[in-house]
Amino acid sequence: MATIAAFDLGTTALKAVVLDERQNISFTGKKDLVTYENGGFSEQDPEDWWDAFVSLSSLFDASKVDYLIFSSQMQDLYFLDRDGKPLRNAVLYNDQRGQDYVKDMPPYISQRTSIALDGTIPVVKLGWFREHEPEVLIKASKLLIGAKDYILYKLTGRYVSDTTNMATSGLMDIESLDYINLSRIIDREMLPDIAAADEIAGTVTGEASRVTGYRTDAEVFVGAGDAGASTFASGVIAPGEYSINLGTSGWISALSDTPQKGVFNLAAVNRGCYVNIIPVLNGANIHSWIARTLFPDAEDRYERLHDLLASGGDSNTDLICLPYFLGERFPVADDHVRGAYIGLDFRTTQTDLARAALEGVALSLKSGFGDAEARSLTISGGGAAETLWNQIFSDIFNVPVYVFGGSEHLPAIALSAVVLYGKGMIGSYRAFIEDILRKQDCTEYLPRPDKVRHYQDLFRRFKAVYPAVKDL
Repeated sequence: MATIAAFDLGTTALKAVVLDERQNISFTGKKDLVTYENGGFSEQDPEDWWDAFVSLSSLFDASKVDYLIFSSQMQDLYFLDRDGKPLRNAVLYNDQRGQDYVKDMPPYISQRTSIALDGTIPVVKLGWFREHEPEVLIKASKLLIGAKDYILYKLTGRYVSDTTNMATSGLMDIESLDYINLSRIIDREMLPDIAAADEIAGTVTGEASRVTGYRTDAEVFVGAGDAGASTFASGVIAPGEYSINLGTSGWISALSDTPQKGVFNLAAVNRGCYVNIIPVLNGANIHSWIARTLFPDAEDRYERLHDLLASGGDSNTDLICLPYFLGERFPVADDHVRGAYIGLDFRTTQTDLARAALEGVALSLKSGFGDAEARSLTISGGGAAETLWNQIFSDIFNVPVYVFGGSEHLPAIALSAVVLYGKGMIGSYRAFIEDILRKQDCTEYLPRPDKVRHYQDLFRRFKAVYPAVKDL
């Protein structure tokens, strides 16, 4: 019986699941990570990722693991020297230091990659480094984009990334899945190989085996960027089915056979398909902010926020929160806008502030959703643990919302299907993923007509807020 260790490297934590080919789980765990933020800059230390991986691996018998696979935050930017050591902290996906360099990008980049260039895109951020830290570019031997790709290198000695992650870089042609012409931007030799999620990056090196306990014949799969893994795990397989991820940032995604206009298009985990995605910078980080703001000294701040919302957070309020605390990418592209509350008065309570914050994220995603017709939504990520938030999404989108139990670990669990498919143990993803979802506890949230009407009016007013305040 094959044993698989699957890891999901997010912004706030590295999560691990160990399971066999029949989906019997023997271990779950996570290690928190630290993010360094300063204005629009957001960074992490890649060595913290590796230390968290080694620490988690010590909590189970790594020697019994046959296969390893990873998903992770995408669109990062970090530089390694000739010895494979980080030259500086990793620049994260929500870092906006590239904003002033968008104008320098040739038009063919957007045309070939199908992504709208803004200050968060790695290829744009290279302009900032050319001006502000040129010594890093001079010393760098390799440039990596996905967080998990550093772990892959440390385990196997190979520089490789997956097609989902590279689709966010501004460096890869979305149709050929190969690099565009980069001669004016960066040396091609600095970039990692591009491979599909179900390809094998390599086996564990002797040094990595000594540090981690994995056998040297354990195979390490390329894996997938988190948007690909989460969409895959949500069971989205048909038009009209959408997935929302409420991680630190967030997104709404669907699947198609061809790239679509007006959205980000990522190469899906299942080959030949595309994830059509609307990414937002402000997701569960808004949930974290309101919990931290209302209960700054409480270690159980999330539990206290949940109790606050459960006790009185379901009443209608006209308060509106514009949740663009980090600027935004969709439905508006504005790195300089910041958050706002509209409608404060002497009756406003803590509960009103908390509920409006969660509503603001849902209304923002609804704005990016446009005129698309949805039949259902699945919600994953850490934010899915807040039950009232799930109900808010159902009422705002006016569709059934499904949240699977253990959703925090579901992307990692679903990645076991990639391993089994890559090894020829299963013939297709569809039946396996549907079986995974059937085994998870699922909670259904149905739209309530009175709330739907309330949110239709609130949504109309929400859309008027950004045009009114953007110049302020």
